[in-house]
Amino acid sequence: MKKFIIYIFFAYIALALQAVFFHGIKPDLALVLVYFYAVKYGQTKGIIYGAFTGLLIDTASGFILGPNIISKSLAAFFANAIKENLFQWNIIISTLLIAIISLFDILLVYICLETFSKVSFVNRPWSISVIEVIYTVLTAMIIYPLYKSERNRRLSDVFSLNR
Repeated sequence: MKKFIIYIFFAYIALALQAVFFHGIKPDLALVLVYFYAVKYGQTKGIIYGAFTGLLIDTASGFILGPNIISKSLAAFFANAIKENLFQWNIIISTLLIAIISLFDILLVYICLETFSKVSFVNRPWSISVIEVIYTVLTAMIIYPLYKSERNRRLSDVFSLNR
């Protein structure tokens, strides 16, 4: 529970950083956190974290509740489901997966907003979404070494306990 609260705090920080430092097209820092949380702690915890993170985004936007809750939860579900079915996990697979999940996340939010509200994305160019996916992937690639080093440290702790 303590780690969950720490990650929720990081989600608040990610949303604040996005709001302060990025204007217009921005990386989805919250999605990157949801992705790594789901990969690290499993599907159920990842889905719950994704739902809470999506709720934070939806309440901060002041619009309708739901699109980001659904998209972040499904992103966590797919991130862990795909990770569990792969034999090897490396930065290339992680990068491809975060790109696909980021694009899926954007499309799902667009579909929800267009279905349940009067917001239309018909005239929005695809280049904006593609650049957002690229920014999100670059952010994930920057954070991946931190995730990998912490994971390796945990594995070495486990193996040293077995001796």
